[in-house]
Amino acid sequence: MTRPTRQDTDLDDPLAALAPPGVQAQAADLARDAFTRAFRHAAAESSPFPLDTLRAQCLDWTRSDPDTEARALRMALLLAGLDQWGLAFSQAFGIQAIPPLTALIGALRTGLDPAGEARFQQQFERLNAVETAAIDFKIALRRQIHLALWHAMGAGESLESVEPVIQTLGSQLLALDKGMPELGWRLVADTLAHIQIRLLEDPGVNEQAQSGTQCLFASLRQAWPKERHDRIMAQATRAVLAWQQARHAPAD
Repeated sequence: MTRPTRQDTDLDDPLAALAPPGVQAQAADLARDAFTRAFRHAAAESSPFPLDTLRAQCLDWTRSDPDTEARALRMALLLAGLDQWGLAFSQAFGIQAIPPLTALIGALRTGLDPAGEARFQQQFERLNAVETAAIDFKIALRRQIHLALWHAMGAGESLESVEPVIQTLGSQLLALDKGMPELGWRLVADTLAHIQIRLLEDPGVNEQAQSGTQCLFASLRQAWPKERHDRIMAQATRAVLAWQQARHAPAD
């Protein structure tokens, strides 16, 4: 399935040499998968959380690059992703902590020796210092988190019961736009485009998902100045149109 992707290939990513786009995509996927296992276990499972197994899987990935700085960056990407997943879902579901996630993050951090900790801190600071640093990771991570919240909104028992999820998703999008003054609006537009694509892919999506989406879009329209709102929605519309054209284009 063809979906809109980052078109700004000329963006200068200062971390691309250590973590190319493919590695950044892997980091986002690993953070998503690890968080999903931790969250599901916290929500429903009674068996012991497979902390050692999950930790080993994460460490195997972070250590698979021979360069020490690249390994430190991989750890920074992974932990940043896990932290952002945890923050978003804690807010959405009104929980103070997700114990399995806390245990995993702690296990990964405590495994670093002093030199490794220093390298990790340096790469973590580089990740947050520049908007374009690991931009492919940031795009993929935010898209995955936002769409997961959107799916949770559609899966609730009623629109009232998922109001905190809608509010969290809206707050996440507004904070992203504010926290990344140059590029945040593009990441927000990416999420809004993907939500619209999901609705177009499945015209039979339940009424709650449609109503929740209308509430989300209305709240964003009220929160943004008209010029900002129109710019973001125009970018999202272009991405949706590009997806539709690619979907209906004849195969080579």
